[in-house]
Amino acid sequence: MGDLPPVAARREYEHRMATKDERLAVLAALVGGNGLRLGTSDGDLDALEGWYLAEVEPDAEAAARPRPLWIAVAYDLGLHVGDTIVARAPGLSWTFYRSRMGARDVSHQQPVIMGFTRLRNKRYNVDPFLFTVGTGGSRLAGRDAHGSFRAFVDSAVGYA
Repeated sequence: MGDLPPVAARREYEHRMATKDERLAVLAALVGGNGLRLGTSDGDLDALEGWYLAEVEPDAEAAARPRPLWIAVAYDLGLHVGDTIVARAPGLSWTFYRSRMGARDVSHQQPVIMGFTRLRNKRYNVDPFLFTVGTGGSRLAGRDAHGSFRAFVDSAVGYA
């Protein structure tokens, strides 16, 4: 979305937010079929992360990148992680982020969480989608990513 014209990127953001509940329902069914609950407690986040780290598969051309199917799952996980942050820190919200750096900022024109009051930088944001894809990539690269979901959520809530 970072390279799209601003109007098109905004429309895509609005579409993503309008379909968020539907995507989360599909994710809930997927993880439910694996014996998990899509909840916001620490235990639920730990179980969800454990499942994701155990199941994520590498892309055929780039072993440290999740394959496209898992990038789609990571997107939905990012929606859930973002909603968990917002639920725990109600002053935060999903926002369409336009960076002053433009497309050089990986979160430019992306759905991010904003509204942090404990930081001087009022444009500070967290990008749950980038985070979940990166967590899968870390695992695929052989790095220990356990505890990442909870640490990400706790950090964001701490800065709320």
